Amino acid sequence: MCSIAGIFNKKRPIGAAQHDEMASLLEAMHHRGPDARGAVQCASWALLGSNRLRITDAGNPGADMPLTSADQRLTLVFNGEIYNHRDLRARLSRFPFRTASDTEVILAAYDTWGLACVEQLEGMFAFALFDSATQTGLIACDPTGQKTVYLWEDDDALVFASEIDPLIKDPYRTKDWDLDGLAEFTAHRFILGSTTHIRQIRKLESGTWLTRTPERQETGRYYRIPRGDLTRTDVPAIRQEIRNAVVDGCRRTFDLEVPYGLLLSGGIDSTAVLAAARRAGLPMRTFSIGFQPTGQLLPRSTSVFDEFACSRALAREHATQHTEITLSDAAYCAYLDRWIETAGEPLGSQEAPCLIRLFEEAGRETRVIFSGSGPDEIFDGYSYGRAMADVPLPELAERYFATFHWSGKTDLRQLMPHHDAALLTTSKYRQILSLYGDWPLDSLQAVQLLHFHGRLVAYEFRQMDLISMRHSVEARSPLASTELVRAAFDFHGKLKQLDGSEKGIYKQALADLVPPAIASRKKQGFPIPAEMWFSRPFTERAAILFDQGCVLSSAGLVDPGYLRRLWEDPDPATRNLFSRLYTAEGILRRQAPYLAPSLAA
Repeated sequence: MCSIAGIFNKKRPIGAAQHDEMASLLEAMHHRGPDARGAVQCASWALLGSNRLRITDAGNPGADMPLTSADQRLTLVFNGEIYNHRDLRARLSRFPFRTASDTEVILAAYDTWGLACVEQLEGMFAFALFDSATQTGLIACDPTGQKTVYLWEDDDALVFASEIDPLIKDPYRTKDWDLDGLAEFTAHRFILGSTTHIRQIRKLESGTWLTRTPERQETGRYYRIPRGDLTRTDVPAIRQEIRNAVVDGCRRTFDLEVPYGLLLSGGIDSTAVLAAARRAGLPMRTFSIGFQPTGQLLPRSTSVFDEFACSRALAREHATQHTEITLSDAAYCAYLDRWIETAGEPLGSQEAPCLIRLFEEAGRETRVIFSGSGPDEIFDGYSYGRAMADVPLPELAERYFATFHWSGKTDLRQLMPHHDAALLTTSKYRQILSLYGDWPLDSLQAVQLLHFHGRLVAYEFRQMDLISMRHSVEARSPLASTELVRAAFDFHGKLKQLDGSEKGIYKQALADLVPPAIASRKKQGFPIPAEMWFSRPFTERAAILFDQGCVLSSAGLVDPGYLRRLWEDPDPATRNLFSRLYTAEGILRRQAPYLAPSLAA
């Protein structure tokens, strides 16, 4: 787990300014790889750099990056983990390996299969490779979007990095706000697809690649979910396939050389990972978080809860070294400010402050943390698919947005009178569904596709990557394997709500791993009390949205008068919007000084 960065010039050779620029990019991402740093000029026009967090072949400095093949033809920088690297190494035995790292396996795979190597890699990855024989630079991201590459581009250069903040702060490159991106965030909590809130910066989408030569640049998609048999209803066989995929996905991630732990929520997914780990003979540290009744958080409020009773019982059953963390309203808001300092791209995650506190604690003892992320998005864990099941597919994009924009009673056209957030967002929904135009889709399954390419990538994994790496910890999600994704779309969609339960067939598939009391629990989500947004610590912070320096207002995105009227609404669902706006405002204020004329590169 590391950071990567690169500069591909289009018109002139790399100069001293670009070497300084690379040093600045790597320094800004030091937290992602504090163990080693390096940069290599691969050609007159190409420069690659990396910070390494030593996880696989951890004791070998020879595996630090950039890593070059023995014949000096290939140079690679890589962020992530290739879980099938041992299997691939056996298939690629003719390659002259010099390390035991998964990084070098990517070099061998490219040497053997070229661009098609990305289809052989199982795990999470974002890498950049330069082939000096063909003068080609390749950048690729994993199928499930666990690792990201941000791309700044103009007519002169393509500059990329693992995080967006270093590109925004880069004094050699011009930037300005993309108000459409900010409007989509405001309406939706995150930005779908390749766009960001900066006009010159985009994301390389999950399951895609980009190649660059001196003459041309191309992009392509190598992964979409394989089309299964969406008419299957053979419940016993389907359950067995799901269970096998869960156990195998976990097993592949249990190849460990460094201290590790697990985020244990008390839900079915983290419980399944814990059970699989203990059956594999792995002792486990576990970490759970909840809220304590303080200030505005009332002890008898139905929205104030934790899952300690469940996680504590599981920790006892599996004999883990267990840590419980509680947050007050004041502490939560302090960690919300920490999230603003961490999140380079606006992301309205209310659980992010809790994750920061968890990784702060876990990072003292571990270098790898497991989570249960993944199944909710592909097995209808939130029941959004069930809610949309009767909606005609041509109407799904608009109906989904109208139902699930998470903005309470807000009239988004009044809030953002110059931007049609619904149009911006629904057009991206349709782009996602167009990838599966040859499927016999129903709306329940279509929602899972929106979540896989949208919420899972742009929300769940984006925050997990940023927060874990800010603490120099690698986050692994065993239940996001492509095999489990494939299994989730190889049966009739109604089985995802088997017996009227969210993730119904998935829960049944894990009956021998997860206690019935856990499997039968209603999906809770992360326990953020609704009272938080009325608490004194938050209301004091949200005041920045109403002062004269508010970036959201001064940029012309939101109407300040209507924003004030929303603030007076006592409905928690409407006040909920302000956690999102406060996060965005803090990020924009921090980044605004860098949106100025650049130095000549």
